[in-house]
Amino acid sequence: MTKREIAYQVALLFIIGVVVYLVAGTTQGNLARLGVDSSIDFLWKRAGFEIGQKLIPFDANSTIARAFVVALLNTLLLAAVSIICASILGLAIGIARLSDNWLVSRLAAGYIEIFRNIPSLLQIFFWYFVVLRTLPRSSESIGFFNCIFLNNRGLFIPSVSFGQGWPWIVAALLAAWGMVYFLRRQERRQFAAPALIRPDTRRLNPLASWNLLILAGIVGAIVLLAGAQLEIPRETRFGYRGGIVMMPEFLSLVVGLSMYNATYIGEIVRSGFTSIPRGQTEAADSLGLPRRLTIRLVLFPQALRVIIPPLTTVYLNLFKSTSLAAAIAYPEVVSVFVGTVNNLVGQPVFIMAITMAVYVFISLCIALFLNWYNRKIALTVVT
Repeated sequence: MTKREIAYQVALLFIIGVVVYLVAGTTQGNLARLGVDSSIDFLWKRAGFEIGQKLIPFDANSTIARAFVVALLNTLLLAAVSIICASILGLAIGIARLSDNWLVSRLAAGYIEIFRNIPSLLQIFFWYFVVLRTLPRSSESIGFFNCIFLNNRGLFIPSVSFGQGWPWIVAALLAAWGMVYFLRRQERRQFAAPALIRPDTRRLNPLASWNLLILAGIVGAIVLLAGAQLEIPRETRFGYRGGIVMMPEFLSLVVGLSMYNATYIGEIVRSGFTSIPRGQTEAADSLGLPRRLTIRLVLFPQALRVIIPPLTTVYLNLFKSTSLAAAIAYPEVVSVFVGTVNNLVGQPVFIMAITMAVYVFISLCIALFLNWYNRKIALTVVT
C-alpha cells in the first residue's frame, strides 16, 4: 500500500468521523429542544415485566439492561440453532441434487423450488399457527421414550445439571479438543503419505473413527466426575415441569428459517461440487476410494473454497431474519427492546441506535470469522 493510498484512507475516515459527529450533535440538540431525555440512564431502571424464555435469571425487578442481555441471548440462540439446522439440511439437499438416483434428485429440486418461493415469514406463520397450535394439550402430550414430550406448549426434553462440577467440564472439554486435534493432524499426515496409495484404500484414515469415540468417552467422564444429574420433565397439575422447554415460537422459527435458508445453502453446495473438475472424482475412483471418503476427503475440501463466500451472505441474512420473531412474540431483541422497552421508556432514538449497532457488530463478527476460515482453507489447499 502506497503512502498516497494510506493518506486517502485516513482522509476518508476523518470525513466519516466528522459526519457522524455532526449528525449525533444535531440529533441530541433537536431532542433537547423537544424536551426528550437523550441519556441512557433508562438502562438501569427496573424492567417491570417478565420474559417467557430466558437463559439467565431474570424477573420483573431486574434492570432494563439485563432484559436486553436476555433478549440478545435468545436472539443468538435462535440464530445459532437455525444456522446449524439449515446447514445440515442444505448440505443434504445439495448432495441429493447431485445423486445419480433420478427420484432423489427430483425430490431435492422440488423442495428447493417450493420452499425458496414461499416467504420465510409465511413459513413461520404456517408452522406456528397451523402446525404447533394444533398439537394436543399438555394432558395428551406426544411422548418419546417416556422422557421427551411435545404439546401445544412446546417441546420438553431432559436437561443435565452439573452443580459445582463445572471445572471438570472445562478440563474435560479442553482435553477432548486436544486429543481430537492431535488425531486429525495424524489423519491428514497419513492421508498425504504416498505409501497409502495402494489398492487397500478402504482402510484409509482409521483414526477418523476414533474421534467420535473419544468425544463420547469424554462426555461420559464429565457425567461421572461432575456428579451430573439428569432432570426429566414430569407432568404436574399445571403442565410439565423440569428439563429444557422449547417454546412453540422458538420451534416454529427454527423450522421456518431453517427450511427457507436451506434451499439457498443446497444450491450453493451443489454449485460448489459441480465446480470441481470431474477428473478429481475419477482419480479417487481409480484409487478405490469409497464414495463417502471421496466426498469427505477429496471433493468437499475443494468445494469449500466455492461454498464459503456465498454461504457468508446466507448466514448473515439468516441472522438478520431472526428479527421476524417479533411477529409471533418470541422474546428476542426487536420484540423485547424495540417493542416492550421502547413503549415503557419512550427512547426510540437510543433504543434503535443500540439495536442496530448490536446487529451490525454481530454481523461483522460472522463475516470476519467466515472470511478468516475461507482464507485458512484456501492456504491449506494451496500448500
